[in-house]
Amino acid sequence: MRGDRREGGRFERDGRRPRQNDRRKDATYQNYSSTDEYVSPNGNEPTIPAGVSSQELDRDAMRALATLSGPNRDIVARHLVMAGQLIDLDPEAAYQHAQAAVSRAGRVDVVREAAALTAYASGRYEEALREVRAVRRMRGDDSLRAVEADAERGLGHPEKAVEIIDATDSTTLDLAEQVELVLVSSGARADLGQSDVGLVIVDDALAVLPESADNELRRRLMEVKAERLTELGRVDEAEAVIAEMPAEVEDTEIVDVALFQDADVDDKRSPLRGCKNALAEEYDCALLDLDGTAWSGDERIEHAASSVIEARTMGMASAFVTNNAMRTPQQVADKLNSMDFEATPEMVMTSAMDIAAIMAEELDEGAKVFVLGGPGLRQALEEQGFELVDSADDEPAAVVQGLDKEVNWTLLSEGAFAIERGAAFYASNLDATLPVERGQALGNGSLVRAIQHATRKRPTAGGKPEPGIYRRASQLVGATNPMAVGDRLETDIMGAVAAGVPAMHVLTGVHQARAVLRAPRGQRPTYLALDMRGMLEAHPAPKHHRDGTWTCGLSQVAKVTRGGTLTLDDIELTDAVTISIDSYRALAAAAWEWSDGSGNPVTCPEITVVDNDDPAGIVAEPEALAVDTAADEDFAVAEAADELPEPSEETPAFLPGEEELEALLEATADMDDEA
Repeated sequence: MRGDRREGGRFERDGRRPRQNDRRKDATYQNYSSTDEYVSPNGNEPTIPAGVSSQELDRDAMRALATLSGPNRDIVARHLVMAGQLIDLDPEAAYQHAQAAVSRAGRVDVVREAAALTAYASGRYEEALREVRAVRRMRGDDSLRAVEADAERGLGHPEKAVEIIDATDSTTLDLAEQVELVLVSSGARADLGQSDVGLVIVDDALAVLPESADNELRRRLMEVKAERLTELGRVDEAEAVIAEMPAEVEDTEIVDVALFQDADVDDKRSPLRGCKNALAEEYDCALLDLDGTAWSGDERIEHAASSVIEARTMGMASAFVTNNAMRTPQQVADKLNSMDFEATPEMVMTSAMDIAAIMAEELDEGAKVFVLGGPGLRQALEEQGFELVDSADDEPAAVVQGLDKEVNWTLLSEGAFAIERGAAFYASNLDATLPVERGQALGNGSLVRAIQHATRKRPTAGGKPEPGIYRRASQLVGATNPMAVGDRLETDIMGAVAAGVPAMHVLTGVHQARAVLRAPRGQRPTYLALDMRGMLEAHPAPKHHRDGTWTCGLSQVAKVTRGGTLTLDDIELTDAVTISIDSYRALAAAAWEWSDGSGNPVTCPEITVVDNDDPAGIVAEPEALAVDTAADEDFAVAEAADELPEPSEETPAFLPGEEELEALLEATADMDDEA
């Protein structure tokens, strides 16, 4: 590494103060102690050696991790400590620790900062640039400007490095960051053949460097000055500068960086996949469902709009794909924008547009079409050049049916008349139901069945789950590597599978975890997420072990019994249960494998899924019922009483002091007999 490049060491700082952590004490969590060796149960993270503690992380970084809970916070902090210790000794190992932290806490700025610095230190300059910009979006400041500029140098763009530096207000940076910027600026000028300018830059910095400044900063500036002098042929002056440099402080600490891999993982694969990068960085477009994914009726879905906007900044375009044929693209965009999606009509693909494109491929240009549908369908047909007619007597070449809430017997009959006379039959989609606030209303497919039943003609359908709408939506925004996002298995996911497009299922709409675990072939998602934040995250791949179990990321161990009951850590899931997102993924892999072998879906209770760092997602054996000691004492007294001898004549019937009561009873005994 050249002296005018940045150096690492941002995560191990002085001024640390031990912090008390509220950890669970049961045996399940002993492996997550802040000083024990940590070995990932799934082999997807580097080992953290014994003795490395989260307390070694500086207080500001620990505060940033406060949003995490349970053992996850400790493990992320220890990975960051390892990244800081190794960034100069072994940048590749430091990068692996930072990536492990990202997989657990990718929405925390200090974690993404670690990813940026270790990617840069290990020569992954493009990745470093992405991470730097992610940090800057999170913080809203000029963080890591020197890293950004030097990464551009590493990619062979010194002119971009100069532009970045010139646009930076260095007065907002601390002294160490200002020095880093000077080093990179001097190096970029040298890369451009301007070593004399680079020398002036570093000389000016040395002239104003405070006497109290750290000697390491002074040494690095002088080292770069010597390089510039050497490049200019002024070797004697360079040697004089080197002779005057403060001595370098050597760090002799040695850290064991051996990695552990799962020895029992085999090659069995699942339809559920993993992705080491955030999905928004892996795919160039998200084909987004609307109801249940982007919104819920007229209500916002938390994290939906913000995730879509952030995904765009990471290079993932947006296309909104809907089976609703009533609305025009402008109307769809207007509703999206009322919920802050920043959409345009050019991002919208409706089932009306899809079926109109299919008809344009099959019918003559300008053909007459009888329409059962709303403004969205009519506009799509007109844009394809068709002539819209209102009666079967106009001899239409085709009848096309889209959802129209005002449709009646007369219109349905008119369509049937035209089809009986030879018109082709098309439908924008075949959704049986339409989710509304009160429940599941009749969808277009249910109304199509009326004409189909009367005419005995099946329509050519567009929309989801037909594969064509996914291809056309991708073409609409110029995407070549799209993924789909949706909540309904029989439309959103099934259509993506048919189109060969990876699909992410979200739990914000119709189908919940139980339905996903019981999904048949052809309706199984590629990725599973709680909501649209899943686009911004890496996804662990499920792993099959030789004992027949599955794990995924931070999951518990998943398996299905011979009878088809799901288990986590050998605990049978028979009642409603809450599990973590990674355990959900592991269960999906196990459930689908068992279903394929048996031909039946698994037995599955209702399941709630939470983030990995939510302790509620850890399934444990139910606690044994407490023994009622008071009741036991009562039983013991009763048993002892049963063993007492029967009373004799000598046994007093009354206690002392009850003589008057005894006399009264004897005096009234004859009255009882007379009665």
